Amino acid sequence: MYEYMKKSFLFYAYVMFFLVVAGLVTWGREYYMSPLAKKVRHPLHATLRQSGTWGHLFGILGTVFMLLLLLYSVRKRFRFARHWGHLNLWLRVHIFLGITGPVLVLMHTVFKFSGIVSLSFWSMVLVVLSGMIGKYIYELIPRSLSGMELNRIELEAEEIGLTFEMRKLIPADHRFWQLLAVNDASDVPPSILASLFLFIEKIKIRRRFSRLLKEFNEIGHKKRKTLLALMVQRRMFIRKTQLLKQTMKVVDYWHLVHKPFVIIMFLILILHVYIAVKMGYVWFM
Repeated sequence: MYEYMKKSFLFYAYVMFFLVVAGLVTWGREYYMSPLAKKVRHPLHATLRQSGTWGHLFGILGTVFMLLLLLYSVRKRFRFARHWGHLNLWLRVHIFLGITGPVLVLMHTVFKFSGIVSLSFWSMVLVVLSGMIGKYIYELIPRSLSGMELNRIELEAEEIGLTFEMRKLIPADHRFWQLLAVNDASDVPPSILASLFLFIEKIKIRRRFSRLLKEFNEIGHKKRKTLLALMVQRRMFIRKTQLLKQTMKVVDYWHLVHKPFVIIMFLILILHVYIAVKMGYVWFM
């Protein structure tokens, strides 16, 4: 229930944020779409320009959001931060900030960027895109409920736990287990490329096990539904276990792409803020 509430909170946070942004863009669309010469004479120029009351605020909030992204790395890498909540929740907040921060920066630029700002913006775009890819790769790594990566022994324990839950539904001497063992023995692990599309694999596995369960009419519908969910979960867990080493290699390659863009983005961001403050562009209401 608590986990569901956290997911719901982030969902409504996304909805509220983009509703506010959509409202602002709709309200100031004439200003945002005007050429630079007309923007200067527009009534909203003092409010929405980069150094304007709201425009500057967008830049400050976007910068703060993007700096808060670094807390996820602190939570993940430092021992003293291990008790700061579940890593999965930190990742969701990290993604939320990684999406909303750049949107606020985009509002701050008034949808116009060139020179070094352009380099920072496209670095930011590449950080967001590579971050989305990284989130998908991250989901391929088997994890415990706390979000920590599992080692081989823990993986085997998790699989045994799922099998035990299935034993509660089907007796050990039932013919079901023989067919499941044959199915396991004939199973061929997917390639690393196929592992990136495990959602397709999950659909195939569900169909295969659904056909297998149709052979056992004596199993009730409710029990069959629960058993199917456990079978799919167990097999997906086995899939991820089989691909653990390859997935970790993909994560290493992903870091080689993601980190340089993050470094470029923050270096230019710091330089931009420093120059703005030195030139006297300080926000105030």
